[in-house]
Amino acid sequence: MDGSQETQSAPGSSQAREFIKPTISFESVTFSNGDVLTFEEDEIIVFVGPNNAGKSAALRELEAFVSRNVEQKVIKSVTLRRSGSEKELLRYLQENALTLGQPGQHSYAGMGYNIHQNHVSWFDQPSDRHPVAPFFCTRLSTENRLVGSNPAAAIALFAEPPNHPIHLLLMDNILAAKISGLFKHAFGADLIPFRAGGGSFPLFVGRKPPLVPGEDELSRSFIDRLRADAVALDQQGDGMRSFASVLLYVLAADHHSIQFLDEPEAFLHPPQARLVGEFIARERKAKSQLFIATHSTDILDGLISGGADKVRIVRIQRDGAVNRVKELSREKTTAIVKDTLARYSRVFDGIFYQHVVICEADADCLFYSSLLNTKAISSDRRADVLFIHTAGKHRMAQLAATLRELDVPVSVVADIDLLKEENTCKKLFETMGGNWSEICGHFQSIKHAVEQRRPPLNAEQVASLIRDKLNGVGGTDEFPKAVEKGIKNIFNTLSPWDEVKRAGRSALPPGQATKHFDDLLAKAQAVGLWIVPVGELEGFCRSIDGGHGPGFVAKVLEERSLETDPELQEAREFVSRLWARARPSDAAD
Repeated sequence: MDGSQETQSAPGSSQAREFIKPTISFESVTFSNGDVLTFEEDEIIVFVGPNNAGKSAALRELEAFVSRNVEQKVIKSVTLRRSGSEKELLRYLQENALTLGQPGQHSYAGMGYNIHQNHVSWFDQPSDRHPVAPFFCTRLSTENRLVGSNPAAAIALFAEPPNHPIHLLLMDNILAAKISGLFKHAFGADLIPFRAGGGSFPLFVGRKPPLVPGEDELSRSFIDRLRADAVALDQQGDGMRSFASVLLYVLAADHHSIQFLDEPEAFLHPPQARLVGEFIARERKAKSQLFIATHSTDILDGLISGGADKVRIVRIQRDGAVNRVKELSREKTTAIVKDTLARYSRVFDGIFYQHVVICEADADCLFYSSLLNTKAISSDRRADVLFIHTAGKHRMAQLAATLRELDVPVSVVADIDLLKEENTCKKLFETMGGNWSEICGHFQSIKHAVEQRRPPLNAEQVASLIRDKLNGVGGTDEFPKAVEKGIKNIFNTLSPWDEVKRAGRSALPPGQATKHFDDLLAKAQAVGLWIVPVGELEGFCRSIDGGHGPGFVAKVLEERSLETDPELQEAREFVSRLWARARPSDAAD
């Protein structure tokens, strides 16, 4: 046989020689509203955002751009970075692909590609590269997630081009062991290519029996033991099949310089989603771009754990007929990764919603979200809103800044005693986009009026009040509940702001102080900062004797109608005003 017709070497073969592999990668991408992002050739770009924002469409259109430069709906244009030349691509194919066909009309074939000898030059074409594009990029869609790990059609290994990742496992024991090890870490079972499948090569899940002397993987004894201890993957649950497909298509082939992965979390439980994110970030091929569209914070968390320095988080938001994008800076991503409270505050969950409301405590989130999702406020459509809490006021600005940097619409609900601390209030107001000079005068006037009316108690005054309460208490009986409550009330009145927090606007001095408060409230609401007018959550339903926080909310939800209870009318009006300003245009009645 003529040498040009013979198999040179197969992808995955131990005889394949190493040559410089030409690559294509995205240097810049222009979105439909004109936003431009630039990328390095070895990054993980994660598209996030609410439903129907254009994440999956962006993957499909970017894949199309690798073939041809044609303006699309989400992506207007791209610039591609090419490393290597036509000659280097030809040399790589000659040494690493299968050569098929007659001399002078032969083609080079491998996993997912078949390039005619006359088409290699298309690598250098500026606007149309479709004959060589499959060599450089691949996309695993949600439609192919389950079937992607189904049995591969039988081929003559090393003599026919592989067309399924399972073929690569069968030709490379090291690669097969690596994929199996990752799978076992997630499911506690080996992932085993089955060589004796007849017309197909399936994968089995279970325990791979060791080979004994004189035995190979086609021996009857080995096959019997394997069948006894393993089951075909295509007979397993969707989670196993989906997990295996992601590993196979992202990690098996080594010639793609661009990969697209749509919703890798599909069919996976959260721990598995986190693991697959970590694995593909850590084990992916060097010098390649990986574009992922996801709705999962578990995938995102796994990606960051596996390759934080290479992860780019890009939020896509649909604005009418155009798509706009916003990227979370690497510095901010790194800061969240290092900040345990921020990382587990659900701040990353917010990037998948149309709106986020930040509250001080979990009880506030439950109360306000329950009101928002009543028919009286959001009608029959459940609001696409996430409520997250910060365990106090001092972290509100940090989380709001992170979400706003990703173009996530944000509202903040804070108790009235936010007005007690100028630095905290100023930072939060400015983070929300406000100009402090616009409310500084109102803030100072309110603070002065409250603290002038009744200065804070000093230590001796507090001690004296406690001594009065303890007068007459003694003996070995149980400490009197009434005295205990009285002492707690003393600590609840140490500051003049305690009364304001309990009573809200009505506790402010009448006249100018109240007017300053109303003006400040209006300007704060204009930037999405909502100060509770009744002081705190419990002020919306004072007849409830359920304690504070979770206890109070539980009582309200159990005993009152959120839609009709007269005492909750002010709460409904407060949340209705918030929603009227926050809701996206497509959620309007």
